[in-house]
Amino acid sequence: MTRKKTPPGTKKPSPSHEDFKRHHLPVWVGRYSHGHAQNRSVRPGTFTHSYAVIFLVTRGQSTIHHSGEQVLRAGDVHIIPPGDPHGAPHAGDAEGWVISFHPEAFPHEDPSWGSREGLRLGPLLRIRSGCHPVLRPSAAQRKRLERWMRLMEAEFTGEERSRDEAVGALLRLVLIELERMTGLEDTPDPAGQSLARRVLTFIESNALGPLSLTEVARAAGRSATHVAGVVRKETGRTVGQWILEYRMAEARRRLQGTDERVDIIAERVGYADATHFIRLFRRAHGLTPAAWRRRATLPART
Repeated sequence: MTRKKTPPGTKKPSPSHEDFKRHHLPVWVGRYSHGHAQNRSVRPGTFTHSYAVIFLVTRGQSTIHHSGEQVLRAGDVHIIPPGDPHGAPHAGDAEGWVISFHPEAFPHEDPSWGSREGLRLGPLLRIRSGCHPVLRPSAAQRKRLERWMRLMEAEFTGEERSRDEAVGALLRLVLIELERMTGLEDTPDPAGQSLARRVLTFIESNALGPLSLTEVARAAGRSATHVAGVVRKETGRTVGQWILEYRMAEARRRLQGTDERVDIIAERVGYADATHFIRLFRRAHGLTPAAWRRRATLPART
């Protein structure tokens, strides 16, 4: 029997946020509405996640607890760095766009990676250092952001080749625009420079080298016991889990974006023993690095 082809112009569904959380793709974009949030089972309390979130409000308003109580209004951009504690949006009718991205969206060897002055990650790191998490773009900036987010959504729902590369390029434009809004002259609030935030920034910049709780604590100027307790309490993860998270992110990027052997990748992300790396990767992803690479590089994803 001849298989019926999909009619031209038929729109296929976007990859889900669950696909993103399972690391099937490095970046996700979608639309947000308070009505959709009400239909989901949202747990009260504080949340953290290992990826960054950018929320552009296009209409209405909402409140969220993140570095204090924030009121988000139409035109606002709310940025949540990885590991930053925050509540769920509530008490409003906000609608807008949401971008989520894992660390592997950008290569760790990028000279600006982990730099407060870096165009790509600067806005996230400035919030980590105590700057306000809500930006208010000009009308022209907001128009550009909305256009790029619509284009990102179109890439997800289309069937063009090199989708991930196109989405990554659009994400870079979004982050550069956010960097222009913040500016290097923004003064961090020392009260916002929590120990957990400083520790996560240090881990992000040093995860691929030899790194342990002892070395992280030494860099923070505190005891290992104190650092371990604070990071676990504020982020819900241990220091070791955060180190693993950033190493696995770089491993995923290299598995999908290079043809390096698995043992070479293991060494590049901080593991001299390839067997140990494979065991950790499989525990985190349910697949060996080789199997994950095969799935991630299927023709449908190119």
